[in-house]
Amino acid sequence: MVISVANYAIGYEISTEIFLLIPVAIAAWYGNLPCGFIVAFAAAMANAIADLKAGHQYSSQLIPIWNGLAQLAFFAIGVGLLHMLRTRLHIEQQLARTDPLTGILNSRAFAEHMSYIIALAKRDGAPLTLAYIDLDDFKQVNDKHGHSEGDSVLQTVGDTLRDSTRRTDAAARLGGDEFVLLLPVTDAAAAKTLVEKLKDKLAQGLARHAPQVTCSIGVVTFLSPPDHVDEAIRVADSLMYKAKDHGKNATVFETCRRDEHGRLLPCEELMQDARHA
Repeated sequence: MVISVANYAIGYEISTEIFLLIPVAIAAWYGNLPCGFIVAFAAAMANAIADLKAGHQYSSQLIPIWNGLAQLAFFAIGVGLLHMLRTRLHIEQQLARTDPLTGILNSRAFAEHMSYIIALAKRDGAPLTLAYIDLDDFKQVNDKHGHSEGDSVLQTVGDTLRDSTRRTDAAARLGGDEFVLLLPVTDAAAAKTLVEKLKDKLAQGLARHAPQVTCSIGVVTFLSPPDHVDEAIRVADSLMYKAKDHGKNATVFETCRRDEHGRLLPCEELMQDARHA
């Protein structure tokens, strides 16, 4: 409306149509495709009316109609191109943040997200839990049945992690057959319940593809948030190897706090082998 009024006030001798691209582009980028086309139509109509009201005389009454349709087509093409660009950019952003095989977060995106969760935990004084998951005997699947079957196993794990966790949780594949699960604002008792349920669902899913594959899981609950993502992953990873030392298909839970010097120390080992729970 502002641009059309300015066009009317200036007159037809100076063109201001280029500025109409601003609202059209905003609608196309931040709205959806129909919204962009509606704004494009409104801009073309408003400009045509302002042009006629400014006293522009044409040799034929068809000329302003043609000019209006041409301008509408120009705006519509711009809307379509911007929508395609925005859609492609969104896809590229998703691909950059997700693991292409499993569809869950990749290690880089997970590190960024966990850094944010750690900052929130430090601000609010809330606990957080990190689970490190490694597939036992996964290499045998690739060796005996090929990588396509191995990929199916990894996809099953990714689907289970995504579908069996809360919306506030974050799952990621770090690489190979190693996964992590972040549980914000989750204490040791809640983490034990969630992870045990998750492990049962993982076992059910793996049984359909590779019954010989099990999960060794290290779960650490931080009462005092870690300083860095790498520090948290290192603790959870060490607990996962402790689970493997217990004969695989085990889950080790541990709670960590800081000592008087600010060092992160384990304070309680809640369970060593999920099979004996």
